[in-house]
Amino acid sequence: MRWTDILEQSLHNLFRRRLRTLLTMLGVVIGTAAIIVTLSLGAGAEKAQMDALESTTNLKLIEVSPYYGSSLAGDQGKRVTRITDSVISDIRAMQGVDAVTPMVTVMLGAQAVVKTGDYENSTTLLAVLPADFAKIQPLKSGEYFTGRTDRMEFIMSEVALLDFVKPDEDYEWIDAYSILQSGGQLPLPPISWYSSRYSMALRWEDWDNYMQNNYEPEIREMAFKAQLTGIIEADPNDWRFSYYAIVNLSWLKKIYRENRDFFKSQGFELNGYDTVYVLADTVDNVENVIKQLNDYGLQYSSPMETVALMKKQIAMMQGFLGFIGAISMLVAALSIANTMMMSIYERTREIGVMKVLGCTLGNIRALFLTEAAYIGLFGGGAGLILSLLLSYALNNVEALQNVVSSVLSGAEMFTAGGKTSIISPQLAWGTWLFVVAVSVISGLYPARRAMKLSSLAAIRSAE
Repeated sequence: MRWTDILEQSLHNLFRRRLRTLLTMLGVVIGTAAIIVTLSLGAGAEKAQMDALESTTNLKLIEVSPYYGSSLAGDQGKRVTRITDSVISDIRAMQGVDAVTPMVTVMLGAQAVVKTGDYENSTTLLAVLPADFAKIQPLKSGEYFTGRTDRMEFIMSEVALLDFVKPDEDYEWIDAYSILQSGGQLPLPPISWYSSRYSMALRWEDWDNYMQNNYEPEIREMAFKAQLTGIIEADPNDWRFSYYAIVNLSWLKKIYRENRDFFKSQGFELNGYDTVYVLADTVDNVENVIKQLNDYGLQYSSPMETVALMKKQIAMMQGFLGFIGAISMLVAALSIANTMMMSIYERTREIGVMKVLGCTLGNIRALFLTEAAYIGLFGGGAGLILSLLLSYALNNVEALQNVVSSVLSGAEMFTAGGKTSIISPQLAWGTWLFVVAVSVISGLYPARRAMKLSSLAAIRSAE
């Protein structure tokens, strides 16, 4: 028999018992839809969680610190206990690294006060490498530092700008978070941010001569020229840089060298970096960069650790959902095998005649396997269409979304960012091919039984 004859005859045989064939295909439709829809829920949960993380976190950013732990017995691995400029250079040379900057928080006994006109802002200085920090944090307006070290160039978040107040007036607290969450504009003070003149003073209490000063400390200041160069947009989901005056690390090193004794008296020494931000060039390279940092002997923290945990949890959920779908497909496979066995019993004489007329065993096997494949092909196709319709309904009907959220724990997985169900082309085509393969496998035993039938015995038994 030619292949065209086998295909035509198989299709004809299937629809000789239309009702039975349709009921068998219905089982395949349900099984296919169960697999696709359940796995699409897991894909939707993963996409929603990733979107939520990407909106609040830079997934390429790695926070690095010196190794503070102690080596385990027998562990001779490298341990970097102090991050210096040479270590920064080594990190910068690692494959997949796009930017590296120390994050030096200037914690002093003295108070840092930025002044312009009648306004003052008590703040904390955060020193960074401008070119690298620019890749980590974009500006809403202005520009990054020009590189001058004769004055303190700084950038601030809009949230920090709210703290410019008149010291002789009562302070009024502003709930920046609630304003930003509601989509409102922050009520910034009326200052011409880029044209105003600024100064920065380190202000502290000197108790050395308190007895000659009516037992009160003398308020002393060390002043520096300053200029605001850029403003960071306030982000209600990211407060990392919201309360700092961010300055050039080169400027900080200069004034530290010139006033080393003062800074030491204030409890601040600049002889290493406790925190370094490393930016990978792509999200896919984060794992490779982390491995290099670990091999180098540094400790690290990365949002990708949260992503890995999240993916593990979602994989477990998808495994459970896939198991439910697989049970449905198993029932469909048994139904296919039963249908094929019934077909053999009903067509015993026909099989015997085909053998007598010269059909090979391969033709007999191909005929029944093709019938099984047709069931998977048509049933799987209909199941795929049903899945797409169900997916559309899950993504657009709120009542169905609520049902999914109530049935499956962790409702936030399905509401964090968008689609409840995502059917990728890989999932759709892969499941369809899987269903066809399962159908063919379900037809193997019936086809084998048909091949083993004796020609004469088959003809006699059917008389």
